[in-house]
Amino acid sequence: MQARLVVDRLFRGDPATLPVPESLEKEIQVGSMVLIALQNRTETLCPGYVLELFPDTGDDHSGPVIADLLYGGVPVLRQSLIRLALWMADYYLTSPLDTIIACLPSAVRTTVNDVAELNSFQLKPAEGKTVSTPLRRSILQLLANEKKLSLRQLQKRLGKKQLYRTLSELEKGGYISLQKKFATTRPKQKTAYSLTAAPPEYPEKLLGNAPRQLEAYRALATLGDSPGFAEVLGFSSALLNELVKKGVAEKTTVEIRSNFRNTYSESPKNPERPTAAQADALNTLEKAVEKKQFNTFLLHGVTGSGKTLVYIELLKRVLASGKTAIVLVPEISLTPQTAGRFRQHFHDDITILHSAMSDQEKYDAWHSLRNGRTKIALGARSTIFAPLENIGVIIVDEEHDGAYKQDRNPRYHARDTAVMRAMFENAICVLGSATPSFESYQNARAGKYQLIDLPERIDGATMPMITLIAMREAPKATASISDRLYREIRKRLEKNEQVILLQNRRGFAGSLFCLECGHTPVCKYCNIPLVYHATEKQLRCHYCGHTQIFTEQCGRCNSTRLFYKSSGTERIEEELKTLFPEETILRMDIDTTSAKGSHGRILKAFHEKKSRILLGTQMVAKGLDFPDVTLVGVLMADIGLNIPDFRASERMYSLLTQVSGRSGRASIPGEVYLQVYNLDNEVYRALLDGSYKKFFEREMALRKLLRYPPASRLVKFEFSSTDEKKAEEAASSFKEKLETHLPAEKVMLLGPAPAGIAKLKNRYRFQLLLKIFTGKLSPAFIRYHLDALLASYRNAKLSVTIDVDPQNLM
Repeated sequence: MQARLVVDRLFRGDPATLPVPESLEKEIQVGSMVLIALQNRTETLCPGYVLELFPDTGDDHSGPVIADLLYGGVPVLRQSLIRLALWMADYYLTSPLDTIIACLPSAVRTTVNDVAELNSFQLKPAEGKTVSTPLRRSILQLLANEKKLSLRQLQKRLGKKQLYRTLSELEKGGYISLQKKFATTRPKQKTAYSLTAAPPEYPEKLLGNAPRQLEAYRALATLGDSPGFAEVLGFSSALLNELVKKGVAEKTTVEIRSNFRNTYSESPKNPERPTAAQADALNTLEKAVEKKQFNTFLLHGVTGSGKTLVYIELLKRVLASGKTAIVLVPEISLTPQTAGRFRQHFHDDITILHSAMSDQEKYDAWHSLRNGRTKIALGARSTIFAPLENIGVIIVDEEHDGAYKQDRNPRYHARDTAVMRAMFENAICVLGSATPSFESYQNARAGKYQLIDLPERIDGATMPMITLIAMREAPKATASISDRLYREIRKRLEKNEQVILLQNRRGFAGSLFCLECGHTPVCKYCNIPLVYHATEKQLRCHYCGHTQIFTEQCGRCNSTRLFYKSSGTERIEEELKTLFPEETILRMDIDTTSAKGSHGRILKAFHEKKSRILLGTQMVAKGLDFPDVTLVGVLMADIGLNIPDFRASERMYSLLTQVSGRSGRASIPGEVYLQVYNLDNEVYRALLDGSYKKFFEREMALRKLLRYPPASRLVKFEFSSTDEKKAEEAASSFKEKLETHLPAEKVMLLGPAPAGIAKLKNRYRFQLLLKIFTGKLSPAFIRYHLDALLASYRNAKLSVTIDVDPQNLM
C-alpha cells in the first residue's frame, strides 16, 4: 500500500507518495495524521497528513518513511475537508500543506504535550487480546515505576519508532490512558478598579471638593460589581488611585488573555412569529435542505428585517432532520449579542469558537464537534473548517464584511470557501447581508446564486430618516460635533432615549502638526503619521505598534505650538464630557476592548441604560440591537472615502448603512445624522435614495469600464525588502516573466508601483496587480517563476506574498 500525503518541513509542502509499512496498513486511513522519519533516522519526526491511499506499485523507495501513526489512525481530516484544502491550494496559489494546516487547530496538530498514565485497573476490551511485545512491556514497566510520563520523556528513553501507535493500542486495551496536557502561559494581568463593598458614609459629600474624582466615582457606580479599567472609564490611574486612598474604590488585577467572554446577556424574549417575508424565505430554504443538493442563496434583507430569526428557525429545522450546521459571523468578539441569542436557542447543541480560546479550549471544542456532541459550530472565519459531518447548511452572516478575508497565508476568503465547502458537503449555503458584496450580488443577478429579499423591517419599525450636516458651514458645539447634532442628542437624552455615535478612528488625534516648522511625527518603521493617544500620553503607529512618549513639543524644533489634526474616539469622548457633564459616556474601540470580557461589559452597561451614549469605531456598527436607540450620529462620515482603493465607496456605503440600521429598530422612529464635508459624493446620494440596487448599478458601470471586480478577478503580488531598489527591481523582473507567458487579451498587468503604505515594519513594498478576464493562473507556473526570483534575490531578503481576490490594496 502507498500513501499520498503532505508533510511539514518536507517536500516543500507539496504532496508526495510514500510506502505504508505493513504493520500500519490495517489502521491507516485517508485523513490520518502520521509521523515521517528520514531513512534510518528516528531522532527527527515530521507530522504528515494522508490525502489518498492506493495499492503498492512495487517501485523501489529510498528516502523518508512513515514511522508512526497518531490517534490510532482515526482521521483528523474528513474527506470533504481534504477536498476543500486542495481546492484552496489551487485557487489561492499556495501549498497544500498550508491549507491542510489551516483546517486543523494547532492543539490537534501538537503531539509533544501528550501524557501517558497507567490505569489503576485494567479495562479489558470486548474483542481480542493485546499482544505482548518488547516495546509494550517496556512502556508498562516504566509507567508502573513512575505512574505518569510525557511522550517526550518516553521518546528519550525508548526511541520514537511506532511509539504513538503502540501507546494507542495499549489505550485501546485498557492498560493506559492518554491525555493532552497543554502548557499554560501565565495570563497577562491588568489593574482594574471598582467601588469598595463598604464605602465611607456619604461618599459624594466626601468628594464634593474634587469634581473629577466625583465624576470617576459615579462612573464606577455604573459598573455595579464589575471592575473597570482606567482607559475604559476615561480617567487616569493617578486619579482613580486617589479614590482608593480615600476608601471609596479598590484595586484588583484582572486577566486579559481573551477578548471574548459571555459577559453580555439579555432576558429571554417571547417566541417571535415570522413575518410573511420571513416565512417565505424559510420555506424556500427548508425545501432546498430537503433536496440534499448544493445551492447558494443570497438573503438580502434591510437592517432590522429579521435575518437572525430566519437563521435560527432554519437551524432548528436542520437539526430536527438529523443534520449539522456551521454559522460564520465576521468577528465573534464584537458580536456578543449574536452569540448570546444563538446560545439561548440551542444551548449545548452549539459550540462557539474564537481565536482568543486557549489551546485546551480549542482542543476540547474541536473534539466536541468531531465526535458529534455538538451540532452547530458558530464563530469567525476559521470556523468554516469545523470537523462536522452530515452538514445541512452553512450560514455566512454579514457576508460583505472584510473580516472574512484572511490576512496571512493561506489568504483565503471565508465566504467563498464556505460556498465551496457547501458544494463538497452537498449542503446549502446562505449568505446574508443588508449590503451584499458586489461579487455576491452580481452572482445573484447572473443566476449563480438564488436571491431572497427581506425588504421591510419587522414589528412595524420604519427605516430611519437620514440627514446630512454640511460641516464647512455648520455652527459647531465643539471642534468635532456640530451644533445641530448636539441639539439632537440633547433631545434624545431628555426623552431618556439612547444614542450611538460612530467615529471611524481611534486615538485622541489622527496626527500632530507643528505650527512653527510644519513637522508631523511619523513612524520610523512605516513612514506614516503617528496617532496621539492622550490617556497613555503616547504617539502610536497603528500598523506596527511602535510607540514613543509624547512630550507636548515638536520633535524637530521643540515648539509647543502643536495642532491636533482630526479627531479620534478618545478626543470625541473628551468633547462629549464637556457637552454632557452629567452623562456617563461609553467608549468602544480597540483600546477599551482589549481586556477579557470588555465587549460584553460595555454592551451590558448600555443595554441596562447605565449609559445613554455609546461612542465607538466600526465596532458599534455591527450586530447591535437596542430598542431605545433612536439616534445615530456619524461624526466624520468622509473618513475612508479618499483611500486609493476601488472598493472605498462600497465599503463606506456598507458601513454607513449598517450603523444607520442601529437606529429606530423598535416602535420609536429613528434618525441618522451624517456630518460630512463633501456633500456631492455619490455615496451620500445613494444613502438618501435608500436603494442598494441603484448604488450597485451606478458603481458597477464604473467597475466595468475600469475592469475591476466583479468585472474581473484580481491577484496582487507584493514584493518587499529592506532594500527599496531591490524590491522594485524584483517586481519589474517578475512582471517581465508574466508578460512573456500570459496572453494580453485574457489579463492586464498594472505596476509595479509602491504600495499604498510604501514602507511597513522597516520593509519597502512594491505591488503588481493582475486583472484576469478569463481563465486562471497555474499554481505550478507561479511557483516555478517565484522560486527562481527568490533564489536570485536571496541576499536582499526578498519576500513575496500572493493575494488572490485581495480586499485591501494598501
